[in-house]
Amino acid sequence: MMSCELDPVEYQLTTTEIHEIISLIRPDFNSNSNSGSGSNESRDTRKISNRESARRSRQRKKRHMEELTDQLNQLRFQNRDLKNRLTWLVNQCRTVLMENHQLGYECIHLQSKLSGLCQLLVNMQFQ
Repeated sequence: MMSCELDPVEYQLTTTEIHEIISLIRPDFNSNSNSGSGSNESRDTRKISNRESARRSRQRKKRHMEELTDQLNQLRFQNRDLKNRLTWLVNQCRTVLMENHQLGYECIHLQSKLSGLCQLLVNMQFQ
């Protein structure tokens, strides 16, 4: 006996279309007869339904994986960008700290000069 199973998912066939094709291939097959084919029909219908459900499940899983992959790529890009910005900010902070120290030394030096000039003025007034 020749076994001819069609994958309804691949060909997008309805149950009725599948039964018509089977009846063309196997003349003894009659989807409307009640002589035991009712259980075969419901079994075939369940198979088709299960295959379609499995196909939809695979599609959902594939879409979900694609979304997760896209999200991963976006997060990696954001992470790289944030690391670069952090490196830049750390360098800016170091630069500002060095300038601050330099200005502190200049301030002390200028205060010392000013103090010396003030002392000189006081001395000049008493002469």
